[in-house]
Amino acid sequence: MLMMGNQAKNVVRRSVAMLALLASMPLMANTAGLLVTSEGPGSPESGAGDEFSSSQVSLTLPLEDRGSRQEKVRTFFHIDQTKFDLEGTTAAQGEYYWISLPLQYQQRRSRKNEFLVNAELGLMTDLNKIESDALALNLELLGRRYRNNGSFWQYGVVVDRSFGDYNPRPALAVSWEASRHTQVLLGFPRTRVDTRWSKSLSTFLHIRPAGGVWREEIEGQSKSASLNYRNWRFGIGGEFHWRGHLWLTGEVGQTRLRTIEGRDETNAKVTSRPGDDAYTQIGVRVRF
Repeated sequence: MLMMGNQAKNVVRRSVAMLALLASMPLMANTAGLLVTSEGPGSPESGAGDEFSSSQVSLTLPLEDRGSRQEKVRTFFHIDQTKFDLEGTTAAQGEYYWISLPLQYQQRRSRKNEFLVNAELGLMTDLNKIESDALALNLELLGRRYRNNGSFWQYGVVVDRSFGDYNPRPALAVSWEASRHTQVLLGFPRTRVDTRWSKSLSTFLHIRPAGGVWREEIEGQSKSASLNYRNWRFGIGGEFHWRGHLWLTGEVGQTRLRTIEGRDETNAKVTSRPGDDAYTQIGVRVRF
């Protein structure tokens, strides 16, 4: 009986530790804070242009966080500005914005089942010409099936502009506690490994899509055109508790499978495939 009691206590301890790690893992790409990202410069492997680089500044502010043991709702305001530099062509030369209202909803339907909705309604625009087709929606519908040890399977469907388009894709992942302080989420569209070394320091490794879709004005054309950027990031980074609810974060890694498609000043389609290159990201996150 004593051995069974100790086993039960160990299971509880491991489950509590795992849930703490899960709480630190973002459900969406958006978490509150300010991030600055830089890619390149590098030469395209094929297609138009002589050199390609990009930069992005993103700001996410929390609006609401409420819920109970069974349900939680979080809302944010998000804006990011992306700049591309594709030398040798007149395509993708402006500043592009994604202005949105992300919403995260979690519902614990039973002891072993959870339902998640991540929705993000926004405008993808260069701010020069805003039409109805600039309105877009990122959407994730996910289910989780928990096991007795706290690990879970995750499944569902995702529509996300970070793929560089709005095609629906399946979502499938498995999560488990690799050690007392390390949580693994392995699957598609995101893989992430989080390790908490102390209350003030954590590190991570993740793989994720990091592209985008925007609508832009082409001078002399009556309708706006689409700019599509496809990109995957393989990165490692860390977070350090600074003060209060503020955490400093930094990340370095490699970009993969990049393609940018847009229109030049003559409205001709331009496609460039930048080679693999390094990226960096620094910023401040807000955690409650």
